[in-house]
Amino acid sequence: MTMPETNKVSIIMLAYNNVRYLKTAIDSIKAQTYQNWELLISDDCSSDGTWELSSTLSNYDQRIKVYKNEQNIGVVKNRRKTYRYTNGEFVCHVDADDMLERWAIEEMLIAFDKAPDTMLIYSDMSQIGERGEHQLYSASKDFDKNRLYQHGWRHLGMYRKSVMDSIYGYNDKLISACEDGDLFMQIAEKYPCQRLAKPLYFYRSHGNNSSRKNKKCGDCTERPVCNFMRVWAKSANYDPITFTPLKKDQ
Repeated sequence: MTMPETNKVSIIMLAYNNVRYLKTAIDSIKAQTYQNWELLISDDCSSDGTWELSSTLSNYDQRIKVYKNEQNIGVVKNRRKTYRYTNGEFVCHVDADDMLERWAIEEMLIAFDKAPDTMLIYSDMSQIGERGEHQLYSASKDFDKNRLYQHGWRHLGMYRKSVMDSIYGYNDKLISACEDGDLFMQIAEKYPCQRLAKPLYFYRSHGNNSSRKNKKCGDCTERPVCNFMRVWAKSANYDPITFTPLKKDQ
């Protein structure tokens, strides 16, 4: 099935000292079988040439739009800021050190077309190493509204932009870069979501991934303002503040 290119997809790419992998990430988007997209790259004061390279590459494709922050604001605020530039009916993330499978966007849109009430679709992923070598396949759980505690943002998550009208959006109360999981839970507690059981995202493990710097939920002091924890705790029957199980009658 070939998807008519009627819906624009906005791809948010946050960049900070990713020059080594940046072109590969951008090339994976330019190679998509579905071509009605815009790539929004927001550089957070890189010092390794990321800004210069992204600016140069944007000169060759008008769909690539590059922004540079005047000062480093971190992942969460940068994500929320970059979202304001999106013009697509659908939005997804691709990190500047990762890649998409060639047919990733098209597969997502086909799935959305078949499920008009679904607000977010997420895929499986393949972990790759520094040279692009395959390391492991990571399968997501099928979506289960009654077991939200088993879910979280799964790298390639695409959502209908219209869903943002009824949720808070990217949680700028957070400091840790958990805004994607926070957004997932805001959507999942209200609307149908769906797993696309295909590895459409290549997550690059290189030892300096920003996600590895996030605290585990049990050690995080941001639980009182975290929507991921609020929804997860309700689903798992936990106290979101103390991170301890509740008694069955509570």
